[in-house]
Amino acid sequence: MEGEILEIQERLETITEEGTIYPTQKDGNVKWYVWKNGRREYLSKKNDKEIKNLVNKKYLELYLKDTINELRLLETNRKARKKYKTDYAQKMLKQKHYSSILLAVDKKENEETQVPNPEALKFYTKMGIIVRSKSEVIIATALYDNNIKFEYEKAIKISDVIYYPDFTVEKKNGDIILWEHLGLIDNPDYRNKVYRKIMKYNENGYYQGKNLILTYETAESPLDPMDVEHEIEKMCR
Repeated sequence: MEGEILEIQERLETITEEGTIYPTQKDGNVKWYVWKNGRREYLSKKNDKEIKNLVNKKYLELYLKDTINELRLLETNRKARKKYKTDYAQKMLKQKHYSSILLAVDKKENEETQVPNPEALKFYTKMGIIVRSKSEVIIATALYDNNIKFEYEKAIKISDVIYYPDFTVEKKNGDIILWEHLGLIDNPDYRNKVYRKIMKYNENGYYQGKNLILTYETAESPLDPMDVEHEIEKMCR
């Protein structure tokens, strides 16, 4: 994770624009401003490149803050999690002004990664479902033992792209919850792909704590079954 922090810092160094960007909205019209040198400056449409760079700069700064706090979280005991767990970058993504720029990912890049590889299904659960990891066995078993209706890697269409969430949970009231287990979150490449996927979920109304569950693990910090039970109790009843 230290390597990822260094990578984010290096990416920030490539952005030469100064100041902090923010939008204002009136009657459906968005105007962009940058605050620098103690004063506010308006950015017109001809400043499109500067706007994009400043939005990306702001996101990377928040992402860096989240990553540093995530590292602190991993280095502290469980009792300290609430102190360091943050989601500043995700909160930024919930604002359409920013997400419309940050989510403009090349469609081609978009989703070769979304098609599941059947050969990776290696771990059997007691209910007969074959999953990709021991952690997914834990999640599937916990859902089953709690009488929660779910499907594993059910195809869903979002913005003309097919995604396969690890688990699609149906609550008793019919509400749908998507559950993604991020098993290699300490791998920078994996983490970047995951963030793009989560951005797309956010763009289409799926938010953590509302109808999206995200569980994490690293090589040094495996999935805690108690965290799984907590998410089921909080989100799936």
